[in-house]
Amino acid sequence: MKFITYQQYIDYLKSNRNMKLREKDVTYKIFNLPENQIYSQKRVQEIDKKHDKMFRHILSRKKEMTNFLNEFLALKEKIKLEQLLQCNTDFITKQYKEKHSDLIYKLKHKPVYFLVEHQSTIDPDMPLRIWEYVGEIIRKESIIQKTYLRKDKVYPVVVPIIIYTGFQRWSLKTNFAQNQYSSQNYKDYEISLEYNLIAVQDYTLEELLQKKTLFGSIMILEKCKGVQELNVHINKIIEEINDPKDLEALAEIITNIIVFRIGQEKANEILEKIRRKEELGMSPVTKMLLDLEYKNWKKGVKEGEAKGKEKRNYEND
Repeated sequence: MKFITYQQYIDYLKSNRNMKLREKDVTYKIFNLPENQIYSQKRVQEIDKKHDKMFRHILSRKKEMTNFLNEFLALKEKIKLEQLLQCNTDFITKQYKEKHSDLIYKLKHKPVYFLVEHQSTIDPDMPLRIWEYVGEIIRKESIIQKTYLRKDKVYPVVVPIIIYTGFQRWSLKTNFAQNQYSSQNYKDYEISLEYNLIAVQDYTLEELLQKKTLFGSIMILEKCKGVQELNVHINKIIEEINDPKDLEALAEIITNIIVFRIGQEKANEILEKIRRKEELGMSPVTKMLLDLEYKNWKKGVKEGEAKGKEKRNYEND
């Protein structure tokens, strides 16, 4: 078995090097956590997928997407909740058998789309991918609105947004034209397509706290450097959140993502705080049912931890 420290894992993410971390059939024990947890290549990939799914899940709620657009984009006119429509993101291109963007929203009475992509690593082809997505959205709009045969048709506006939560600084140009061959003779033929970059590194913790959105809270957790700082800000976030759905989403994030950084024992403490906050405003019957559900869940966690410990001891022997 090969061993790496938690800091080495973070260094791997920062450098984006193709280390042996992703070798097949190799397991790694991550130290500096309350439990010496073992992660295989498959487990690391599962964490990456959950991380990406978390952002899609949060912004799939129209309320949170409305808050996100109003807080993080420099829009001259605020968007109202009832103006947004979520669109199907699945579409097929001739070049790629399966290709889908993270999220697409549309203004109800205007041909304006918002395309949102989440990235935890830097993809050098991202400007090209954005250009392809935008073109596909415009093509679909023409088909849906049956404007493809009209001479006076007007193409929709697509606002591309990239949410970046990686450790490296985003090094790519934010306009497609900046990635094209530059020549004065062909200047008129460059494609000018700008995308908005929302990078966690570009915001201070104070700026994110002022946003007072669930998305801003997630960005805070992404930005925290250590367990102590993470714990302080999670407590602040729990105090600020009053929407039961937001608390539920936060609990899911702790369970699936943050537990990797703080360990199961600390995660259980935070989940207990969220649970106590959720109890405020519950009816006695609802509280009784949830208490029973929580006891069964906690029993399952303890049994799982015991089995995991037994498995680790067996593998170490």
